[in-house]
Amino acid sequence: MNHSYEKMQTLKEYILLSLGTLLIAVAVKEYLIPCQIVTGSVSGLALLISEVLPLGNSLIVLILNLSCLLVGVHYLGNKFGVRCVFISVLLPLMMALIPQTEIMLTSSRTLNILIFLSLLTTGQVIMLGHDTTSGGLDTIAEVLARKLHTSTGLMIGVLGAMVSLLTVGVYGLEAAIVGVIVTMTNGAMISGLNTLRQFSITHIHKTARANA
Repeated sequence: MNHSYEKMQTLKEYILLSLGTLLIAVAVKEYLIPCQIVTGSVSGLALLISEVLPLGNSLIVLILNLSCLLVGVHYLGNKFGVRCVFISVLLPLMMALIPQTEIMLTSSRTLNILIFLSLLTTGQVIMLGHDTTSGGLDTIAEVLARKLHTSTGLMIGVLGAMVSLLTVGVYGLEAAIVGVIVTMTNGAMISGLNTLRQFSITHIHKTARANA
């Protein structure tokens, strides 16, 4: 009975992780890319490194993601690593299957960004709720958050803002500022939704104990 229950729980977790991955894939492919915004991510960092090192952008992204994964496994455990690898493989597959659009799906760039943030943040919170991340700088942010006893959302915002600011020499000041605003907003939204999720879980447990 316990073995069957554990298998069902694992299946449920991976279904939710797949949903979170799909939300992030749609957010990036359908809303972020058409807006031509560079957020503080591994991809943005890779572009900067490629300006200094004679390496292809894809290779740099791979090296950075693998490095972040190894750091995550070391500090967060093998269970985290398995889930992160699952997401890291699934995300590019989903993005490849989603049709690319060159124009924004809404007439407002601001609305497009808000939809992007809503989808991205929801996907990230689903993953953080199951002790994993979508990889890259989110993994480093999770490690730092646990080490410094602060929120993951705050660290995602700080790291992302730092990378966005560094891109000013490549994309210009306006693009860098927009990247900082979007990344910091993403971090704040993650912190808010995580707090709401934890409050809801605590409330449910208290109610269950009171009715027992």
